[in-house]
Amino acid sequence: MTSDNCNTSSLVFTKITMDQMARVETIRAASGSTLYVYAFASLFAWQKHEKYSICLTDDAFLIKYGARGDNAYMFPCGSETGKKKLLDTLLQYESPVFSYVSDGDRLFLEKTYPDRFVFEECRDDFPYLYDKDRQLALEGKEFKDLRHRIRVGRDSAKEWSSEPLTPGNVERAIVINRRWAEDRMTGDLADTAVAEEALKHFSELRLWGRLYQADGEDAAYAAGIFITPEVFDISFCKVIDKQCDCYIKWVLYSELPEEVKTVDSEEDMGLAGLRQHKLLRRPKELVRIWKGTLK
Repeated sequence: MTSDNCNTSSLVFTKITMDQMARVETIRAASGSTLYVYAFASLFAWQKHEKYSICLTDDAFLIKYGARGDNAYMFPCGSETGKKKLLDTLLQYESPVFSYVSDGDRLFLEKTYPDRFVFEECRDDFPYLYDKDRQLALEGKEFKDLRHRIRVGRDSAKEWSSEPLTPGNVERAIVINRRWAEDRMTGDLADTAVAEEALKHFSELRLWGRLYQADGEDAAYAAGIFITPEVFDISFCKVIDKQCDCYIKWVLYSELPEEVKTVDSEEDMGLAGLRQHKLLRRPKELVRIWKGTLK
């Protein structure tokens, strides 16, 4: 293994490359992790913006998280033995700060390294999980506002249509992505660049998605990955007319494979408007995430 940017003795960190995909996904699946941040497509697409690099072993991997600091990492993913080997080596040379520590990871650290870490809840990193069938049914008073927004979006065009996102039409999604960014010239638009990077590797990353047309004109796209056959992660969704966002997502749920039961809408990054929108759609669960810091 060669190193592009190794700063930690005995651990070799490299750029995340497409030829690592099979190993990363095999390790992730074997570990049982369903956090979208560990999916290869997410790691590959976000690596430039988040300054990721990877240390990859036979049964575990560790992500160096440069955007969050010189000693910042994601908690390792893999077998318990593989994770411990990485942690034992890392702890010889650094005082790491771990992001995306799940409840299970916290228990692992507390058991394996008792009284060595302190933990801080990271609400901005909580992924939002939605029950697909409940989102389609929208029954009860709690969904009243969402039903209204869906009707508004649906009624904004005389005719809606959709088609699968494929290598043959993915350029149209890239055009939508760029137009969406042009219409929103303020704020952090980093994820539009990340989305374009992912769309350019649509086939290799095994993305699944849909294109939507309003009165014959491209109006939105959604693309994501299957974390498991039962869990779909909406990695990117860009809707030109923001009043149609709830409608597009509602249609998307109906187009997902039958075996999908849970939709991951990722975190809100602490953005008040985005948090309000995600809560409006009534998640079934917010996955608790911690930051673990060595004492």
